[in-house]
Amino acid sequence: MSEIYKENLFITLQFLRNVNGQNKYHWGLFLSGSSPPAGILMHATDTNRAALDLYLEERRVSNPLRSGTMVVVLKIADAPSLDTLRKCASSIHLMDPRYLPRGEDRWTCRVWVKEMLKSLHKHRCISLPADVDVIEQYCQYMADSHLQYKGDARVFNDLNWVRAGSSSSSSKATLSEADARGGGRYYGPSPMNIDSTGGRYYGSSPMVIDSTTKRYYGPSPMDTRT
Repeated sequence: MSEIYKENLFITLQFLRNVNGQNKYHWGLFLSGSSPPAGILMHATDTNRAALDLYLEERRVSNPLRSGTMVVVLKIADAPSLDTLRKCASSIHLMDPRYLPRGEDRWTCRVWVKEMLKSLHKHRCISLPADVDVIEQYCQYMADSHLQYKGDARVFNDLNWVRAGSSSSSSKATLSEADARGGGRYYGPSPMNIDSTGGRYYGSSPMVIDSTTKRYYGPSPMDTRT
């Protein structure tokens, strides 16, 4: 089994179903701490609600690789602090149709992950290796390519998977277009200071993780039981 390295931010994809020949996945962000494979999962989920009535859940996971549906765990950046993740999450208006990104029909777990990556990159908390839409294509490509490992997930602890994903001709074209407009790359100074003495944080107040937010109601969509 692959290992998860400490203090990294990962994109996780778990297989849900196949719809008209296209594999659908549940997307999340996993923050590995100083004692991997344990870490923090943040994701948009509809557990114990109507389908796609999403809410943000943050919970501690002892080992995400125990999930029977996990396919790939893909490093996207060095780990920001958990407080930084919470502050970025608090600025995303999940389920508000007024803030639905252009080109999306509805809020989904995938859309939430993309918006989180955009926010983290915009506020200089991480530096993305490519445009977010390109990263999405690479994630789909990697999950589809490793679907046979469902339940024995493949872990990528560096960004080589982004280059591997570029073997898809459509991804190559999109990456070239992204490079032409800057590729979503960050060339600025060090990550922003979002405390009261440094660069001011203009989003909504940091997310309060109360017992309702952190509660996990069942195995779907991420079963981490042995």
